[in-house]
Amino acid sequence: VVTRKKKNNIKNANENMLQTSLTSLEKQMGKSPELIYDGPFSDQQLNKKPMALGDKKFSVAEAEKQAKDFVGVKKVEKVTPFESGKDASSARIPSYTFSIVPKNTSKELAIYIGISTKGGKTVWMENPRAISRTNISIPQAEKKALKFLEEKGYTNMEPNYSLKYDGTITFNFTYKDGDITVYPDLIKVKVALDNGEIVGFDAATYLMNHQKRNIPEPEITMEKAREFVKIDFEIDSTRLALIPKGKNEVLCYEFKGKYKDSDFIIYINALNGKEEDVLQIIKNENGTLTF
Repeated sequence: VVTRKKKNNIKNANENMLQTSLTSLEKQMGKSPELIYDGPFSDQQLNKKPMALGDKKFSVAEAEKQAKDFVGVKKVEKVTPFESGKDASSARIPSYTFSIVPKNTSKELAIYIGISTKGGKTVWMENPRAISRTNISIPQAEKKALKFLEEKGYTNMEPNYSLKYDGTITFNFTYKDGDITVYPDLIKVKVALDNGEIVGFDAATYLMNHQKRNIPEPEITMEKAREFVKIDFEIDSTRLALIPKGKNEVLCYEFKGKYKDSDFIIYINALNGKEEDVLQIIKNENGTLTF
């Protein structure tokens, strides 16, 4: 039997535990926010061999063909390869870099692209052209970004967070394995809001992490995991998510909700009920960020 006094003790203990988590979070508040899962999790994944490249070594000529295919062969006027720097082989994903001048534009408006030396995958692409005005909506831009990913062979991707700036919007897409959101498999797609053109692409995190996984079944129910979330936290939504933790990946229940009028996400380990992470969400007219 739990007496009222014991209940109060439990309530106070829970509140103290949450306060401890949030206090450590507040110490980081002076730092710049980043797109969610760009800053908080990606830095833990640096010392790994890329998982989604394969072993085939690509020549410069083969990589150039891949670069032209990615941008669209009919759009390309001229391709110029860059010299590989002395640190290229030690890069997280060693790549060939190309400058592509599209037809009917000046060389100052070149598109830059990186193709992995192994596997010939497009690691990143950036089109720095000026964008004068907004003509399409965010839902339209998201639809174009998702279609682009599917055309490039990236299926089962879901949009999660976004950030709008300088006439563009960048979407973070994560891989979905059944009903599990796999945050380590992240691709960023930047869309121009004047005409919906894809002007930025970053698949480095996805290429580092994507693989066939044997994700374990949860050992506790969502309701049981809810008991490990502190009582003053008002939950809006819950789902299963795989998050990076050190050099490992952890299956968690992701609880989104509010604490003292601020938006937070709390991750509870789906195997043992341990609190794995607490993130504060910052929402404004430009998108969603996290500390």
